[in-house]
This record gives sequence, C-alpha cells and structure tokens, in this order.
Amino acid sequence: MFVVFVTGVSGSGKSTLARTMASWGHRAVSTDADPRLCYWSDSSGCPVQRPAEPDASWLTMHEWRWNPRHLDEIIADAANQSDDPLWLFGQAANAAEFADRFDLTILLEVDQQTMITRVQNASRGNDFGRVGDSLSIALASYMPFVTAWRRHGAVIVDGTLDVETVAEELLMAAASAVLHRRKPSG
Repeated sequence: MFVVFVTGVSGSGKSTLARTMASWGHRAVSTDADPRLCYWSDSSGCPVQRPAEPDASWLTMHEWRWNPRHLDEIIADAANQSDDPLWLFGQAANAAEFADRFDLTILLEVDQQTMITRVQNASRGNDFGRVGDSLSIALASYMPFVTAWRRHGAVIVDGTLDVETVAEELLMAAASAVLHRRKPSG
C-alpha cells in the first residue's frame, strides 16, 4: 500500500482536498477531524483542552500533535482493507517524526495572503486563525513550517489553484512517485 501525506499551513486546503479526494473515490483521511489522532498537548506531551480564545502565550506553550499509536492503526486498517493508496491530509507539530510511515509527502504551498483570506472565512470548519491569537501564531510559524517541509524533501504543489486542479496535481505527484520507486535488488 502507498501512503501519501499531504500537509500545509493553516488554510492551505488540506480538509477541502481530503473531502474532494474522498468524493472521487480515494481513501482520504483529514487527520484534524479525528479526535483519537489529533490533540493539543502541553510541554510534557499530556493532552489539554484548547481555550476558546487562546492567546499567544498559550499557543506557544502548547502543540497540536498526533497520537502515533492511532496513526499506525489508521495505516494498518487501510492496508488490511485494500492495496489502494491512503491519503492523509493534515498538520501536526510531530508529523515529521512519522515520515518513515509515508511513501510520499506533499506540501500544499500558499502565500500568506491566501492563508489569511482562507483562515478568516467563517464557513471554514476549523476556527484556527479566527480565534484568539491563532492568526498571529500561524503567520509567525509560516516560514519555519514551509522551510522545514521543503528540507524534508516534500513535493511542492501550488495550493492556490482551484480545488480540482490541486487534486489532479496530487494524483500526478503520487503517480510519478509510484512510477519512480526503485524495487529492492535481490
């Protein structure tokens, strides 16, 4: 089974693309939507409840993280169901720790103005960017986030394009990665 991780800054289109890919018949999971997988944690890694209006101090002292056990369960369950690719869409402070679980990582890249416009849209399901100091924290973490994933070798896809075009770009990136995989010798 081929596992594709699609990440990006807040407002890059991850959840929208997960829904689009699922509607096209692909196995797509929005990791942010799974409360068993994603949680806010304090510096010791213990889960905490995010305040309704988190200030900058709270946001810099806490992280949005993945539960590795549940991530492994999602991947194993998908592998047991079929050999079709699994698409994971999301972002977490510890996501890079799990890079060995992904066959391909894609970074949805958007400019800061697009990010601001999208996160401030009230119809967006996620309130991050509209509550408390979350927008200022998202802007402050923009360049470090993009730089880190580029350094990790993520394939870059322009997330500012229309949803269908971006979804097609994701499919092409995955197809290219599959076709260029080297089989172990021996």
